[in-house]
Amino acid sequence: VRRRRIEAGRRRRIYVCHPFANDPAGNIERVRAISQFLIDDGALPIAPHLYLPQLVDEASGREQALALCLELLGTCDEVRVFGELVTEGMERELREAKRLGLPAHFVREVRA
Repeated sequence: VRRRRIEAGRRRRIYVCHPFANDPAGNIERVRAISQFLIDDGALPIAPHLYLPQLVDEASGREQALALCLELLGTCDEVRVFGELVTEGMERELREAKRLGLPAHFVREVRA
């Protein structure tokens, strides 16, 4: 597992790995709450769910959106997988994290 040295004063960048397409509105709300939890914990959440849907149409641009997600993932220090469902897109994110040597942590739920 690759360990990135985190510069003093820099927040740990955590990629939020969470379902999207099965319930876009509900999942955006859940990712918003997760992101706030991470901020409160001193981290910098990288949560494409919160802005990519405004830029890329899920139906016609799914591959483009996932490519952008994978690129963002490469800037992170770790991946956190939230919930019990792991979708095909999340599996691709986890494979990329493994390829990059990023640690992945599974979190069943976050209490707000």
